[in-house]
Amino acid sequence: MPETDSDKTEQATPRRRQKAVEEGNVPKSRELSTALILMVSILFMYFYTPIIIDDFKLLFTEMLQYSNFKLNKDSIYLLMLLSFKFCGKVVLPLFAILIFVGVLTNIAQFGFIVTPKALEPKFDRLNPIKGLQNLFSKRSLVELVKSIFKIFVVGFVAYLVVKSKIGEIISLANADPLVSITFLGQIIFELSFKIALLMLFLAILDFFYQKWQYEEDLKMTKQEVKEEFKQMEGDPLIKRRIRSLQMEMARKRMMEEVPKADVVITNPTHYAVAIKYEAGKDRAPKVVAKGQRLIALRIRELAKEHGVLVHEDPPIARSLFNSVEIGDEIPESLYKAVAEILAIVYKMKGKKIV
Repeated sequence: MPETDSDKTEQATPRRRQKAVEEGNVPKSRELSTALILMVSILFMYFYTPIIIDDFKLLFTEMLQYSNFKLNKDSIYLLMLLSFKFCGKVVLPLFAILIFVGVLTNIAQFGFIVTPKALEPKFDRLNPIKGLQNLFSKRSLVELVKSIFKIFVVGFVAYLVVKSKIGEIISLANADPLVSITFLGQIIFELSFKIALLMLFLAILDFFYQKWQYEEDLKMTKQEVKEEFKQMEGDPLIKRRIRSLQMEMARKRMMEEVPKADVVITNPTHYAVAIKYEAGKDRAPKVVAKGQRLIALRIRELAKEHGVLVHEDPPIARSLFNSVEIGDEIPESLYKAVAEILAIVYKMKGKKIV
């Protein structure tokens, strides 16, 4: 049975979040960037317009002064140069500020991220069937409702502003042109500023909505969490198999040491511990192999096959098995007992303990 969004009840794991970030999928609101850019543009033009007017007056004066109302090669070149300077002075500061605000807004929403995967072409977006599915999806419906709501609210704010100024607008019919232009400019700024302020408020709400939607989209089903855990930790069956192989290899290496041992101390049916001591090299005898039950039986068989003495001493065998790991030296408390056993072995082989 296919999984649905209702099955996604688990919070996203850190690995899933990291993967989303690497793909450029982060919670952000495009409307927040648009609203801030609109607000900054309006404020910039409000405070910068007097400077633009003064520059335009200066440009007009210089054009009349240098051209002397005569068009020739030099005057046209000068007019173009002055025009470009004027346009650059007006446009470049605005562009620089808008680019700065746009970049800063995106960084502020989630941080600075550089991911090549976000630039990779995604050909699945060219799929018309998927495009139609997205067109009639729940998210598209939400975006449509948001757009209609914004149009309604913006239109309502514009209506309120114009309605409050309708008497003054009518009185401009007999007013001085400069006064009319100034008044209309004030109305345009007031209307633009209030609309931008409202758009910014809606964009902030949209930002929190996008964060909530992002978390919902990242949610996982219980099966997805299990699969990811398997990928990170490894399949338990495989881990058990690996552990089994490691134990088998360690047991094989241990059995290879039994023929090199000096003696195998046993509890007849339960324990077997192989001891080895190299005079002049080892500080004390070492346990080179140990086991119980079937492994103990195999150790005794190997010892007999290779002529290693098997000595029965249940208390010493149990003590060595429980207190000494393979490859470790025996404890001082067992020196005397093990030395007596080794003395028997060396006496039989004609060796001496050094």
